[in-house]
Amino acid sequence: MSPPKDREGASGLMASPRAAAEMGATIFAWYATSVVATNTSKSLGVHWSALTLAQLLVASSCSLFVLRGLKLRPHRPIGGAGELKLTAWLAAAFVGGFVTLNGALALMPVSLVMTLRATEPLFTLVLSDFVCATGSNPNDRTSYRAALGLVPVVTGAALSSMGDAEFTLAGCVACAASNACFAARGVLTKWIKQLHSADDYSLFLHINVIGAAAGALLVAARELHSRATTGAPAPLFVAGSAYATAGASDGELLRTLLLNGIAFWAYLQLSWLVLGKVSAVTHSVCNSMRRPVIIFFGWLQFGNYISPINAAGIALASGGALLYAHLKRAPPPLKVLQEKDDMKDDQEAAPHAP
Repeated sequence: MSPPKDREGASGLMASPRAAAEMGATIFAWYATSVVATNTSKSLGVHWSALTLAQLLVASSCSLFVLRGLKLRPHRPIGGAGELKLTAWLAAAFVGGFVTLNGALALMPVSLVMTLRATEPLFTLVLSDFVCATGSNPNDRTSYRAALGLVPVVTGAALSSMGDAEFTLAGCVACAASNACFAARGVLTKWIKQLHSADDYSLFLHINVIGAAAGALLVAARELHSRATTGAPAPLFVAGSAYATAGASDGELLRTLLLNGIAFWAYLQLSWLVLGKVSAVTHSVCNSMRRPVIIFFGWLQFGNYISPINAAGIALASGGALLYAHLKRAPPPLKVLQEKDDMKDDQEAAPHAP
């Protein structure tokens, strides 16, 4: 599924009421599955390595079922060694992003993690500018005007953690590592699409399968290390896990892991679906507004205290993400504007038809 031509009207809305309703339902499903995936990840309290492996295994199964079982989309195999190498690097960034995100959720409240995640554009800006500066297209570097849009994001993230008793340095580092991995994922995805014309559905399947293999190695290494150092199996749950404390049954744990994995797959796939029907800027705005929704429902379920300063920081970071999305949209080149003015002058000068 390649990014489409602009399917939005001048007002930014979809072309028809039916299309607008369908898009609204898709965005609602995207937000809902995001909330389910985030809140179940937090409530499970399963160690980040095991949780990420379970998510990738379920996501791989869902993608295989859609592509090979239902055949809703044609499956495009990996084309060669060059594409396999890039896909493996992309899978590594993908796995690293979710491993560290799950680790951050285990260490800090949902509201704080999601607000710190809002600083991801800052990491993307630095990485993209580095790649452009060392690559063949330095004109793609982010303008200072757009970079200034990240100031409220960073300020809001700082305010959201100010005085928060549940803020931890390890959780902050995990969020930063997650942002760096997801920034790399964005750059690598762009490369692999440009070089190999990979479609979104097949690419998502490939990175989940390769990521699951890498995740299995990570879990195995953790298990071997635990047995070598303590003589006991590695604990499945992190300290303070609600499921471990409540003594949940194995069946209940497996059902919640399955729900979490399906929601994980669905919200990422729905994100691609939305991106395929709207402009990149509109998708960025929708993604920016997704985080306040997750924060709100995380607060409803877990009830962590949010001070007025923290709430102001959350609002500032979310609003700053919207501002950055607006400023990131490059203005039309002067040549294009001049051509439009010339066409307008020609039309005004032309004689009107009788």
